[in-house]
Amino acid sequence: MHPPSFDPRHRLSDWPACSLEVRCPCSPRLTIIPIRLLIERHGDRPFQGVLARLQCSTCKGRPAPVYLVAGHNRTFMYGPPAEWALELVPVPSSGRTGLLSPNPSGN
Repeated sequence: MHPPSFDPRHRLSDWPACSLEVRCPCSPRLTIIPIRLLIERHGDRPFQGVLARLQCSTCKGRPAPVYLVAGHNRTFMYGPPAEWALELVPVPSSGRTGLLSPNPSGN
């Protein structure tokens, strides 16, 4: 099944049965955040606001990659596979951790 059209201005309530799959380059951990839980705890916000506020609890950097997943998770983890997944935040190409560098050159 092909994923539906996505716009970062969509609100969380437009995707209530989905989850965010979040990783940070600083750690091998994977965090699954159900959209319904985000709505319950933080209100019905646009995705662009949610993505801007995501922060790794370990390094305090921005997590990447972040996927919007139909179902619980994108990869097999003792449940059915996802119907589709959209990459909302790509994997960093620099290979650095999720910390934001004040210097664009990374020095």
